[in-house]
Amino acid sequence: MLKSELSNYFSYKMTILIAPIGITTDHVKSWLREYSRDAEVLWLIHSKKSPDYDFPKIAKDLIKDIKKSNNQLEIKLKVIDDAFSIEPTFDAIHEIINEEEKRNEVMVRKDFLLNITGGTNIMSSGTMIAATFFGTAAHYVLKPQPGDKKKKYVIDIPVKPIGSAKMKESHKKVLDIIANHQYIVENTPIGVDSTPMLGKISRKDLLDEMDWNKAKSTTLNGITTKLSADGYITVIPYVEYYVLPNGKKLEFNTKLDKSENPPVIHYEESSFSTKQKAKWPLFIEKNSRETMFEITTLGKFTSRNSMMF
Repeated sequence: MLKSELSNYFSYKMTILIAPIGITTDHVKSWLREYSRDAEVLWLIHSKKSPDYDFPKIAKDLIKDIKKSNNQLEIKLKVIDDAFSIEPTFDAIHEIINEEEKRNEVMVRKDFLLNITGGTNIMSSGTMIAATFFGTAAHYVLKPQPGDKKKKYVIDIPVKPIGSAKMKESHKKVLDIIANHQYIVENTPIGVDSTPMLGKISRKDLLDEMDWNKAKSTTLNGITTKLSADGYITVIPYVEYYVLPNGKKLEFNTKLDKSENPPVIHYEESSFSTKQKAKWPLFIEKNSRETMFEITTLGKFTSRNSMMF
């Protein structure tokens, strides 16, 4: 870095604080008492108003309290739809980082301090995952206890960025296919209203989507074993299929007859027997001779945020 660039960096260097909040906000006040001196921007992440709690008002009241002692700190709000799923908090932090980096191109990721203390437990988890994905700093704020003589309540959480380990292209391709695959039981009858499960795939379908033949099975085994060991996917030791009352596997492309209530499946016991009827839904059995793969939360975020790799 040139001397002029170095001077420019320090003249524009700032610290961005990001804190999810819920019903309580004391952790933010304690945090600011120790770290507001170098901070220029504070982002508060909160939920929308609910029947039980007015989270926008809680955030605004917190801003009023902060401004009484620190009128120079710029405070911004980010609203999320769901405090009980990891993705909304993670995505909110991602958007904040992108916005601040566009505003100040000389910032580095350690200029962001993420507070993992507040909000729901799920919000805290999303915040910690974001810290590891984006290589920021992370803090936890202890709650003062009666008679406590501590002067420091902010704990620095060691964060090792996930992106420091580059993923092989073949591993990334397999992960992306699993993450984006819409799974239903393979012999689901035509006409059944079922919602596909995103992020789950059979080994056979994974080979097909990779355009690999059976000779590549060993290669796929090595990749999925590594992805599983690293926490990106879960290996399920069976596949599922629907079975008829006689115990036989339901044939593919069987149609569901919705003219009756409840709907029925028509089938033959043998080539010489008359048509039989089975009420829907049928039982699902597990075939342990095949396997499936399911994306984990870590794998989902890794696939979505490919710029880390």
